[in-house]
Amino acid sequence: MKKEIGLLPKTLILLVIFTIGVCLHLSLIKKPDNYQVYGNAAENLFYKQNLYAKHGILDYFKYSPLAAIIIVPFGILIDEVGMFLFLFLQYWLFFWGFWRWAKSAGFRIDQSSSMMILAFISVVSDSLLAVQICQVNAGIFGLMLLAAAQYSEGKHLKSGLLLSLATSLKLFPFTLAFCFLTDFKKKFWLAFWVGLAFWFFLPALLIGVDYNFELLREWYNLMTWDQTRNLEMLDIGNFLNLHFGISQVIRNPMAVVFGIFVGVASIYLFRKGRTELIARFLVPVNGLYVLLFSYLSESATSILATPAIFLIAMEALNEKTRAWRYWILWILALLLIPVFYSDLVPKEWSLWARGFHLKTVGYVYISIVIGFLFAKHYKNSTAESP
Repeated sequence: MKKEIGLLPKTLILLVIFTIGVCLHLSLIKKPDNYQVYGNAAENLFYKQNLYAKHGILDYFKYSPLAAIIIVPFGILIDEVGMFLFLFLQYWLFFWGFWRWAKSAGFRIDQSSSMMILAFISVVSDSLLAVQICQVNAGIFGLMLLAAAQYSEGKHLKSGLLLSLATSLKLFPFTLAFCFLTDFKKKFWLAFWVGLAFWFFLPALLIGVDYNFELLREWYNLMTWDQTRNLEMLDIGNFLNLHFGISQVIRNPMAVVFGIFVGVASIYLFRKGRTELIARFLVPVNGLYVLLFSYLSESATSILATPAIFLIAMEALNEKTRAWRYWILWILALLLIPVFYSDLVPKEWSLWARGFHLKTVGYVYISIVIGFLFAKHYKNSTAESP
């Protein structure tokens, strides 16, 4: 009697086919311009030139010197092969990280076909958007998700090293690290700060101390340069300026206030031992925080909202009474963020959504829903406590 193939192997086979198909299409047909940005950075690194100079109509290289070194092996290959591997590895780093985080949050998506389908629907569009324009956010977010899972499992050293690596590539993972730092675990503190110094200065062994410091200085200048803020990004500051004429500067004090609130809430939950709430809500809240308050929040960065969208779906799946309310909340989240920015709607609708910054509305909406879900679970956990 033949043994039936389990859910996880079937899912992995389908995901492999899906990701290979997407990556082949992008590397052989679409060929996104952003890959040339990385190629230019690798070439400039070889000739010890400025990685952060503008190249025609291409975007800036917004990552660290270490990121440029990591990209070099892909640049050695022919463009089609290098791009395929670059995208394929990112896809799987994200999927692996998401699966590990979901497991640490109490969702065994590898053991439930319903969870598996809902997880795929919750992440597919935003992850595809990040990959199809050759963004590195999928891979970096994968590292963050893995780090969060490791922390929940008590592996604070590994978590700190992973988060320090993610932060050294692109700075926004520090928001998650900051929350874990409030738990004051010595191993995490040591691993994160020593790891951060190590990753920042590792390139000096390959390209020289002076050149590495020069690149770090140029990277800092780029990330703080006002020119990067003139773009119509999807942060709350640009939205308020676009629709209400309020100065974008208001974003900064709002970021501080909400950042302090999240930090204080993290301290409180760690002190009270509410590890299940930390495991489930900290990553989604951090993703939404970056999307709302980073002045470089763009359409492809919406992959950071996928854990929050997934949480809403899980609430609908597990609700015993009036689950239809959560299904509506989940569908609305999908409409506001991935769907209206995709080819699933008429082009006129998509253009309107982009001009209106509908994703920003979606981020605010999901933040409110996640806040409600957190309050609900906190109340339930408090009632169950002796």
